[in-house]
Amino acid sequence: MRQRLAFLNIWSSYATYYFGKVNLSIVVPALLVAYKDLSLYNVGLVSSGFFFAYAIGQFLHGQISERFNPFIYVSAGLLLSGIMNLLLGFYGGFFVMLLLIETFDGFFQAMGWSSIVRSNSLIQTKEKREASTTLLGCSYQVGNSVAWLVSAFAVGQWGWRAGFFVASGFLLLRGLSLLATKPKIEVAKPHKTKQQIKLTLSTPIVLSGISLCALNMIRYGVITWIPLYFFERGGFGVAQMGKVGLKVFLLPLAGVLGTLTYNALKVNRDKLSILFIMLLGCSLFVLPFTSGSWSLVLLLIGSFFLYGPHVFLVTTCPTRFVKEKVVAASTGFIDGMGYVGTVLIGILVPFILTQTSNNWNVVFFFWACLSFVVMATIVTAYVGYFKKQTQ
Repeated sequence: MRQRLAFLNIWSSYATYYFGKVNLSIVVPALLVAYKDLSLYNVGLVSSGFFFAYAIGQFLHGQISERFNPFIYVSAGLLLSGIMNLLLGFYGGFFVMLLLIETFDGFFQAMGWSSIVRSNSLIQTKEKREASTTLLGCSYQVGNSVAWLVSAFAVGQWGWRAGFFVASGFLLLRGLSLLATKPKIEVAKPHKTKQQIKLTLSTPIVLSGISLCALNMIRYGVITWIPLYFFERGGFGVAQMGKVGLKVFLLPLAGVLGTLTYNALKVNRDKLSILFIMLLGCSLFVLPFTSGSWSLVLLLIGSFFLYGPHVFLVTTCPTRFVKEKVVAASTGFIDGMGYVGTVLIGILVPFILTQTSNNWNVVFFFWACLSFVVMATIVTAYVGYFKKQTQ
């Protein structure tokens, strides 16, 4: 029972992190309407600033957090992100302040995931450790969906500031409650820094990082830009953001269903990830040939196949290095590489849309090509390393 409560504690904590991670994509359409001097490039720069700081933070926090109680580290990130979103509610209408505070928020948001994965590896038995990683991955899918829906209705009801204020409230309350309920964790003596970095930069971890870099260009491309896609295609106004929220919140839920299906299938996780990524690529390739409701259906199918492999890369793969005592460090590296891709997509989507007269089909074709890049790198990691480990 105590183990289940500890798991629920970290699961709900990371779900809450997403209020400060995806609320910007809901606020963006309202900001573009309210401030005509803001452009897509401005918004792309803000998004890239957030995720650049997040990527740097993942590399640093993954190494540093090995030396602390991970529950305290997670709490600190929630509280600091809550403070940043509170400030954004007051000053987010000024481009320079929006860029600056979102960048700081990205760095503080990066305090969460590596310590969450490490927390799970410490509270689980060896037999349940890998299976629990898939369920842990559902936390950010559910968190993404709920945060999108709540933020969309808040913005539609009270304007763009509410998207930041509501997020701040959830983050601060969860940070304080986690701090009050944290279990005692005996922190093992960490490696020396040089040895820890050497273990982190092993071939399978680097390959997993490259895989996630390409996969995040798809995942965060959808998270950041699909609300705007629905907003434009539907011809909605700011007061109708709730209708956009009702569309986009379904995407992570499809991801939850896909992840649970992924978890239920008794197939080698590496091979299953390769299959799911191939089907993701096919759904994205077909999407430009559809319109209306069928576009949403194809996006739902893509989300179904996306998140299982994503959980595999950010949770299952680094958890395999628990004996080497670099779970947080490897998680930080892999996720950090993933957010290098996220930074790039924040710049590439506005560039593609500008150069193609707002042709979203080119964006979807680009994401389809990236899917097959991910598939190739997962195959390489499996054949070169993980196949021996799982036999």
